[in-house]
Amino acid sequence: MAFTLLHCIFVLFHLSFLASNALSQQKIQSPDSVSLLAFKNSLENPEILVSWEPTISHCNWTGVFCNEDRVTSLVLSDHTLTDELRGPLSTSLFSLTSLIVLDLSSNQLYGEISAEIGKLGRLEVLDLGRNHLTGELPAQLGELTRLQSLRLGPNFFTGKIPPELGNLVKLESFDISGNALTGNIPPQIGNLTQLQVLALGNNFLTGSFPFYSFTKLQSLSSLDVSNNSLSGKISPEIGKLTSLTEIYVGDNHFSGGFPPEIGQLSNLEIFSSPSCFFNGPLPKTFSKLKSLSKLDLSYNPLKCSIPDIIGEMQNLTILNFIYAELNGSIPSEIGKCRNLKVLLLSFNSLTGVLPEELSELSLMTFSAEMNQLSGPLPSWLGIWTQVDSILLSGNRFSGKIPPEIGNCSMLSHISLSNNMLSGEIPKELCNAGLLSEIELDHNFLTGSIEETFEKCGNLTQLALFDNQIVGSIPEYFSELPLIALELDSNNFTGSVPISLWSSLNLIFFSAASNQLVGSLPVEIGNAVSLQSIILPNNRITGKIPDEIGKLHLLAMLDLNSNFLEGNIPSGLGNCTSLTTLDLGKNRLNGSIPEEITDLPQLQCLVLSYNNLSGKIPSKNSKYFHQVSDIPDSTYIQHHGFYDLSFNRLSGPIPEELGNCVVVVNLLLNNNLLSGDIPRSLSRLLNLTTLDLSEKLAYWYSSW
Repeated sequence: MAFTLLHCIFVLFHLSFLASNALSQQKIQSPDSVSLLAFKNSLENPEILVSWEPTISHCNWTGVFCNEDRVTSLVLSDHTLTDELRGPLSTSLFSLTSLIVLDLSSNQLYGEISAEIGKLGRLEVLDLGRNHLTGELPAQLGELTRLQSLRLGPNFFTGKIPPELGNLVKLESFDISGNALTGNIPPQIGNLTQLQVLALGNNFLTGSFPFYSFTKLQSLSSLDVSNNSLSGKISPEIGKLTSLTEIYVGDNHFSGGFPPEIGQLSNLEIFSSPSCFFNGPLPKTFSKLKSLSKLDLSYNPLKCSIPDIIGEMQNLTILNFIYAELNGSIPSEIGKCRNLKVLLLSFNSLTGVLPEELSELSLMTFSAEMNQLSGPLPSWLGIWTQVDSILLSGNRFSGKIPPEIGNCSMLSHISLSNNMLSGEIPKELCNAGLLSEIELDHNFLTGSIEETFEKCGNLTQLALFDNQIVGSIPEYFSELPLIALELDSNNFTGSVPISLWSSLNLIFFSAASNQLVGSLPVEIGNAVSLQSIILPNNRITGKIPDEIGKLHLLAMLDLNSNFLEGNIPSGLGNCTSLTTLDLGKNRLNGSIPEEITDLPQLQCLVLSYNNLSGKIPSKNSKYFHQVSDIPDSTYIQHHGFYDLSFNRLSGPIPEELGNCVVVVNLLLNNNLLSGDIPRSLSRLLNLTTLDLSEKLAYWYSSW
């Protein structure tokens, strides 16, 4: 009896537990949790949402926020997730009708936005940016009339901007940048009177900008329509958008002049309009832009001088006039822009000297390359203690390099190439201890560099070619962190320091057209980082050491016009990155090693004017085949150059040459070749020059 009673109690308890659990499960499986689970199950990596389990209240799931069991906010972005979600944008989410915030940004969601999104009538924030979404934007987005923030870019949306978006009258931030949208900007956007941020950049929008319909956007502070195909002029109506602080209209087809009404934008801080077709002169009203900190008019055909009114924009920190077709001199009034940090004037037709008033600035970057500036380099350049880059190449500066530049303690890059500078290079330059790039090529600099750069402890790139520098290449170069060393066309003598071949950083070394002597040492095999060795037109003697085969990264080897002798080392076949091998005009003998034909990247082979004998290698070759990526294109003008002329090669022309499909110039003349011309050469469709003259026994004309 007691057992029966206990059994009944147990059964009743168990049934009560099951009923309670069923009620609990029913509570958890609310409509919102069902919708969320449907979204999870549609993902390719649902395991990311590890907390989304039916046994847990959906209001406790990652990224889910509720009010009385209804989901009001779903935030699944890089702020809340450890990895990106992958999968379609499930329509089940559009059943969460209490949503106020939906943020699925920075994932890998794909597919289209369904028209069902119109169900989310309470939505205030919608962020689907940085995904892989496609298709057209549904007109039903215009039904989300409570939206305050809408971000749909970048994605891959196509089609036109729906005019229905003009119904979102509470919208404050509207970002559909970085898509593939086309067509005109709908004038209905002008109805969004509370809009503060409008970002339409990086699309394919066309037509003119409807300034006339945007005059009601009195709260608009940021306007970005850059990188589209918009055209027409900047309307005077822009002056009515007085809250604007940022304007980005660059990389479009806008043209004409700038309306004087721009001067009414007293709050404007950034005006960026590069790569358009604007012309000058700048209206005098620009002087009213007292808050302007960045002005970028680069890559426009302004065809005017720099106006004096620039000096009245005293909050300017960045001024960019690169490729703006400017003429005249640099106005001294720029010296009044005491906050200016970046001054970019390169690639124009500016003349005259550098005005002394520039010394009053605290510049970090000064670029005036490729102009017609002249006169001596002023010593006051040394006053710029914060400057990082001084770029003045391609002008007509003369005289000596002022040693005071060494006082620029933050200087890392100086470019003075292609001028008319003379005298010795001051060793004080290296007092600027952060100097990493020095470009002084194409000048008339003299003297030796025995001690000049010894204290440049951070120097990675040094270009001194085309000067009149004398003396030997200094040993201390091996102790510097040099990556690129260019010494061509000077009067260097002596041999290349053996220690230089032990540099672990050096990638590019050229010292062509000097008076260097000595031989290539076996230590050359230690320079395992080298990708280019360019030493033609010197007086180097001896053999090419076998150790050169250890340079597996070597892409270019040019030893033309020296006095090298002996055999071509077969170890060159291990230099599998070689694109250019030029050993012409030496005294090399022996046969051409077959290993050279195994170089898969080789596109230029010059062995002419030597004493090579034997046959042209006839094995199935890998060289001069089509390759998708040539590692080194420095000598692109020699691409497809195959020159074995002026040797003592004998035997037939191998059929295998017909497989060298990238050959453009085939020069086998002045050898002792015999036999027929192989029909396979007809496969060389890129061939423009074929020279088989002198000592070829037979000619086959029908191929």
